[in-house]
Amino acid sequence: MRPLKQVKLITCIMPPGRAHGLILALKKEKGIDSANHSGGRGIGVGQPIERGSWQEVDILSVVVEAHRADEIFEFLFARSEINRPHGGFIYQTPLTAATLFSLPDLPLEGA
Repeated sequence: MRPLKQVKLITCIMPPGRAHGLILALKKEKGIDSANHSGGRGIGVGQPIERGSWQEVDILSVVVEAHRADEIFEFLFARSEINRPHGGFIYQTPLTAATLFSLPDLPLEGA
């Protein structure tokens, strides 16, 4: 593990089912093998808050070195289809520091 000083956190909040494919694409096409995927529930701005109106979402967070942040942001924006109606949103923020870690390169389960 090594500490990283100039890093950014890119977060995508999108409809369920998209994050896993993005993680695979980040690994295959951009060489990024560390990301966090979680789920949540939310409601769009301007929507009435009613019982059962909350929507499930995928939350994908990726820490990248600052010099690659715009490249990875654009990649995620294009691949996640966030530019479509109800596609979610994406943002990036600077981090004070982060620690680089990665898992060994193992074959995918079921492959």
